[in-house]
Order: sequence, then structure tokens, then C-alpha cells
Amino acid sequence: MTSATVAATDPLLGHHLTCWCGRDDWRVCFRTSRFALLRCGCETYRIDPPPLTSDRESQAFYTAYYQDPIEPAAAPVAGYRTYRFWQVARQVPAVGRVGERAADIGCGEGHLCADLRDAGWPVVTGIDVAYSRIQRARQLYPHIEFHDRPLRAAGLPEKSFDLMVMDNVIEHLLEPHVMVRDLHGYLKSDGRLVVITPNMESGYFRVLGRFWTPELAPHVHIYLFTGAVLCRLLARAGFAVEAAGSFHVRPHSWRGVFGDLRSGAWRRALWHAMQQAGDAYGRLIGAGPMLYAVARPEPPGADGLT
Repeated sequence: MTSATVAATDPLLGHHLTCWCGRDDWRVCFRTSRFALLRCGCETYRIDPPPLTSDRESQAFYTAYYQDPIEPAAAPVAGYRTYRFWQVARQVPAVGRVGERAADIGCGEGHLCADLRDAGWPVVTGIDVAYSRIQRARQLYPHIEFHDRPLRAAGLPEKSFDLMVMDNVIEHLLEPHVMVRDLHGYLKSDGRLVVITPNMESGYFRVLGRFWTPELAPHVHIYLFTGAVLCRLLARAGFAVEAAGSFHVRPHSWRGVFGDLRSGAWRRALWHAMQQAGDAYGRLIGAGPMLYAVARPEPPGADGLT
């Protein structure tokens, strides 16, 4: 991919956005008719123009965006543990140990919250700013506590959580380091934060580039990360990273590709075949499409807490 440097005030930029690291030296990785992918000097990527330009827009934007369910309308079968969090728990067993209180930040319809309750967590809390998703979560799981407001407005007890999960949330935030820093105050001193986000060093992105549309998701994502960048962000927010890595997801079926070919859906078949190629390359180089980091809060006053 070729890159061209653009100044923060360059007319090619759809919106001026200072990177979470404080820098403004964005470079263009590529540009399409709908969006551009930029890369900061700190190696953070971002979508231009971003889907949001102010945190005040978030609640209305995501309430409207998730008006229709994107996950199964029925509750998942207990015990199957198919959500991405369990992929991390398999690689970092300490994450899967049951404690007293867990929270899913950006919980959607609450399926992971239900999974955690089934796994033995006595108190599970779900938080999401989309009213539409929390309404469905409350209908599906009336025995679980859900909040349809930002964390700081939810009235949760500080220093009380053993586990907090952000699964595909951090890439939606205008100020991701601020949100992560806020979580610091709600975790116990020995609690853990699990962050899951698309991996910009994955085989998918290296093969597909601008065609990795499921995870670039320019209509909803803002920042995208490599493992090193995610760890730096967590350190700046006052966390010590315990483990970091990537994992693979179930690829598209070749049977589906052949079915598309037989039905004449050539473009869809090509798109699915490209996703398969990205998956194969990722497995070859050991870089899955999903990135994770497990971190513990540093004590107050430790280096990096800003």
C-alpha cells in the first residue's frame, strides 16, 4: 500500500481528528469513493471521515443503527460459549475464573452477560448506550442488570468489579483512552480488563486491504489498532498488560462460495473467496483477525496514568 502524508488541515481529510495519542501526522493508506483509511505516526489507524464527530451523537447514532437486531433474537443455548470472550479465556485461563462481579461494556443484546451468568458469575452488569439494544437485552434476560447510559452515569460502585469486557467497542470511540481510563476506577485492584478489537496486522487486512469490509466497517468504526498500539493505549490509561495476542474466527464456508457460483452470484462468491484467502494467510502467519489484550489496573500514581 502506498502512503501519502496529509496535514491535519488538508482538504483531502473529511474531518480533522487529533489521534488519541495527541499527534496530527496522518498518512493516507488508501482512499475509496466512500472513505479513506489513515495511519498516524503512532501506528494507529482511523477511518476518514469518522461516522461520529462528537460523543454527544453516540447515543442517538447507535440507538438508530441497532434498531434492528444483528444477533439472534432468541437467547443462545447455555454452555456453548461461542462468544469471542471465550476465545481469550482459552488462551489466558485466568480470565475464565469466576469471581463476584463482571461487566460487559457495550453489551448489545446481553448474550455474553447471560453466558457469564451461566458460567457462575453471581452478579453481571451490561452497559450499552443504544436504547434499542438494551430494551431487547432486558426482554431476553430480565434477571440481569442492564444500563442504557454511559458508564459514568450508570451509578455503579467503584472498585467492585473483578472482570470488565470490551468486545468490539474500543474501535467505536472518539476518545478510547479516556473511556479505558474510566474503567480503571471500577475494577478491583486485582481485577482484569479484556479488550477485543479487529487486528490491523491480521492476514485478513494484509491480503484484503480495503476489501476487509466486515472489520474496517467505515460506517461505524473510528480507530483501528495493532497489538503494540493497543498495549500502549492501555498503559497510558493506567493499566499493566498481562497478555496480548490474536485469535481466529470461523471462516466463510467454501460450500457457500460454490453455491454462489452455481446461482450466478459471482461478486458475492468472489468476496467470500477473498475472505477465505485472508483467513488462510492469517493462519499461516499466526495473525488472526481479532486482537485481544488482558490488563490489570496499575495502582494510583503509577507511570502512564494520565
